[in-house]
Amino acid sequence: MHWLCTSEEGKCVTAVVNVSGHQMCTYKEAFDTMGYYEWRVSVAHKQLLQRVYPKDLKEFASWDTGIVWDNFPPTINVLTVHGLADGVVPVYDAVIYARAFGSRAPGTHVLHLMEDADRNFTKANEVVDVILEWLEGHHSGALVTGVLQTGIRGRL
Repeated sequence: MHWLCTSEEGKCVTAVVNVSGHQMCTYKEAFDTMGYYEWRVSVAHKQLLQRVYPKDLKEFASWDTGIVWDNFPPTINVLTVHGLADGVVPVYDAVIYARAFGSRAPGTHVLHLMEDADRNFTKANEVVDVILEWLEGHHSGALVTGVLQTGIRGRL
């Protein structure tokens, strides 16, 4: 989010999927044994390795996320997915993003709260389905700000 708000390249992005999920316990275990975590990612079909140190996470955590209110590009469509059983990040964080992104135009914000999903999204198939459904709406120009899958019954 910070990069989107502060870079010229970020202004060219048309869609962002904001999924609240990571494995903090993996970092902690690596920090305790090696002093860093080896983050392996694939970017443009190239495998990259980045060492993440505890100070890097502290710096990341200290960023003022309020920057999205004033500096997030108004043309980007955003999907936020959050698990209701997430015991680390409160669901209210997803609501705050919905409030920040939902009033922009022409960009949209779609919120999807997954009933039984925990921090690590054990219902991974649903996450993929939701993202693919949203991307289809993005590519067809059919996205509307709101809650995804409105009308599908959940538990009350």
